[in-house]
Amino acid sequence: MENERIDFFARVLAELGVELMKLKRLNNEHINAESEDTVKRVLDGIFNDELRRCASLVDSQPNKAEDIGFTEKEIKKMPILKELKYRYRVKDRLHEFRYRRNGYNRTFSSTSLKEAKRKALEFCQELNAKEYSYLNLKSTDFVAFAKNYLLTVKQKNVTEKSFTNIMNRFNNYVVPFFLGKKVQAITAPLLQTFLNTIIDKGYKRTAEDCYYTLKVVLDYAVDNDIIKKNPIKAVKIPLHERVNGTALTLEEEKNFLALMPGHKYELSFIVLLYAGCRPCELETLSIDTPGFLTFRNLKQKKNKVVFKQIPITPMLAPYVERIEANLPLPRTTELAKIFSSLCPSHRMYDLRHTFSTRCQECGVPQEVVTRWMGHSANLSTNDRVYTHFSQKFMLEMAKRVEY
Repeated sequence: MENERIDFFARVLAELGVELMKLKRLNNEHINAESEDTVKRVLDGIFNDELRRCASLVDSQPNKAEDIGFTEKEIKKMPILKELKYRYRVKDRLHEFRYRRNGYNRTFSSTSLKEAKRKALEFCQELNAKEYSYLNLKSTDFVAFAKNYLLTVKQKNVTEKSFTNIMNRFNNYVVPFFLGKKVQAITAPLLQTFLNTIIDKGYKRTAEDCYYTLKVVLDYAVDNDIIKKNPIKAVKIPLHERVNGTALTLEEEKNFLALMPGHKYELSFIVLLYAGCRPCELETLSIDTPGFLTFRNLKQKKNKVVFKQIPITPMLAPYVERIEANLPLPRTTELAKIFSSLCPSHRMYDLRHTFSTRCQECGVPQEVVTRWMGHSANLSTNDRVYTHFSQKFMLEMAKRVEY
């Protein structure tokens, strides 16, 4: 704010300097009593005009919506008024409001501050009716508010599968408990009771996921001035201990492979074991580059599209023709249960652990295996940004994976 004032005064003084130089030349050219009176009148007029303009501009450089002149009632009804940015364009002598949120980039300007405000207010009323109607309520419905947040904010920042899981938990757990309750009525004891009911059923992982969903929803309510502070900060839950999984031993791997010939999902399990992809990536498999399997890396935020190539190892090579002939590979939600029936002491995700383990046991450098696994974010800056392995090098590394 102070820097803006300083910049403004500097511009005013510069303009005055230009005018003074003009008057000086005029005065030197016409030195007489009449010209001196004219110069004085012109100088006084310019100086006073600029001072008045300076005062008006400084007074119209507010940062808050209420300082711009929107009423408390308007702001309470339409919190988006606080998201408007105001500036006075000195050169054009225009009052300007700008809104840059949620995909919009709109500007409302006029030489009249009142007219510029009218245009901005009209836009906000229209936007409020379309996207912010849930904020019109004196007491905001929690389920409606939370669903609006998930659909308009959260969905844009997670993968489709992650969002589906979030909505399933929301509909199955959050909605039944909080149906009919208002955001302003959500308290820490109420949240604690809700999460305890899930924990008591033995679903600690679900309770933890619901906790974080509620936290971001209530943070959003604070940001919109619906509540003063987030009540979930006073809630305590035991964190779910996540199981990392273990690789199959060579003996377990041998016994598992003995069950594969003729199995309906043999090729799906073989790819999981000898390519180390995530189960959800099976259906993205293609074989377009000789010597490589190509998958879409589905562990990306904001639905970013990234592909990864895994070289075909000697262990996978005998199956490649059959895999290519059967693309896309069948994938079912029952695949994990089928694996558990075949290998009771492991989870299906352990096949991914097995691939990583075998590669390193066969002498493939860890930074190479990390790239094959699709975890490049875990590499050092040098490995991630500045190191680029050739396909020839990757194929040479793949030849090591034979046991």
